[in-house]
Amino acid sequence: MRRRVSRAQRERALVRNIFLLSCLALFLCGATFFGFQTFETARQAVLVFGAPDLGTLIEPDAAITTPRVNPPNLAAGERVNFLLLGIDRRPSERCPCRTDTMMLATLDPKTNTAGVVTIPRDLFVPIPEVGENRINTANFYGELYKYPGGGPALAKKTVEYNFGRRVHFYVLVDFSGFRKAVDAIGGIDVDVAKAIDDPNYPDENFGVKHIFIPQGKVHMNGELALEYARARHTTDNGDFGRSKRQIQVLLAIRDKALRLDIISKLPSLIQSSWGIIETDIQPQDVIQLAQLASKVKTESIKTAFIDETMTVQFRNNQNAVVLWPDRVKIGRLMDQIIPDNNTMADQMSRVQQEAAQILVLNGTGSTVVAEQAARFLQAQGFQVNAIGNADRADYAKTVLVDMNGEKIATVSALAKIFHVDPSNVRKGVGIKGEPDLRVIIGADWTPPSSP
Repeated sequence: MRRRVSRAQRERALVRNIFLLSCLALFLCGATFFGFQTFETARQAVLVFGAPDLGTLIEPDAAITTPRVNPPNLAAGERVNFLLLGIDRRPSERCPCRTDTMMLATLDPKTNTAGVVTIPRDLFVPIPEVGENRINTANFYGELYKYPGGGPALAKKTVEYNFGRRVHFYVLVDFSGFRKAVDAIGGIDVDVAKAIDDPNYPDENFGVKHIFIPQGKVHMNGELALEYARARHTTDNGDFGRSKRQIQVLLAIRDKALRLDIISKLPSLIQSSWGIIETDIQPQDVIQLAQLASKVKTESIKTAFIDETMTVQFRNNQNAVVLWPDRVKIGRLMDQIIPDNNTMADQMSRVQQEAAQILVLNGTGSTVVAEQAARFLQAQGFQVNAIGNADRADYAKTVLVDMNGEKIATVSALAKIFHVDPSNVRKGVGIKGEPDLRVIIGADWTPPSSP
């Protein structure tokens, strides 16, 4: 017989769960989940409030609705990737909202390492089912068009599509949540390398104000830390300087949490944690993730940001200044900070689930290369539904054309098999009933020898 649970019990359970999730989110924002202190705090919370009943932690209207496809196998030590989103939402504003901050974080339990890559908001990329736009609009369009899972789900898919990394979870924080998180740990200490003087800092009422943060070591409360992380009209290289400052703030949060007597602050942390985050991390994953993260040492954390050396500034057809990605350079950065550890067997399992329809086209002078490539792909488990000739026969390199932006694992697998440069993975315009992907075979592909 199902045990009846009172409203008070459900509320206490929900408080416990939100607190645990908040600890985990703060870890993400600090790049290492506060190490052992986070896990110890979660353990003490259970001791103080009692073991949670995972079946009654979240009310139906508060349930996480973002689809979870192929969650990481934590028991097997699979790498876990998180998308960190800071949304540009003011107290009087209702979403859909753009993301003011976007970071991809990773935790590798096998090597006890972690990494964070900051993604500039003006990066101009294909957004699945939307088209090319700034990457910070993915969350906005996901909410506006009611994408399954909302804005964060479309933001995750956009990052997956453009950077070739599976995103398992997201954590979303708004301005108010960030301030509360920093204030809950008593503020942070930051070494300001160069004074911040921004006369056009956006305020909470859609206006601007003048902020000044002096050079040197500065103790920051939540409001000042937010200003330091968000200021753009500065002399430290605009958005790229801001990316450096954001990582600096996150590491400062982590350093403060490691020194904090967090147990003595447990009541205030629980109170301040209510409602400050949104995430699709499941309750049953929280403690296990914290345990894994506790093994990561400071020197094993890599941080990086996509900067001006990996982008080209240009004006789009709306006359807005955006950043065109150099996909080769960004790909190298991702390989350094967030390696793709999936085996080909793991990838082919996802390929089979996607069941992408593939058209193989001959872009060379050979008369049989398309047929050879089609047989090769079919032997690997791909679904080739047609072959033909490309628009010309002088392709030096193989090209992939993604017609719908939905078959992420298949695109990644084909790029590996044919050694396709990121610059030759292109976005096409699909028509209903046409294949999902086109593989244009170039002169660089050599058919494998028969056994």
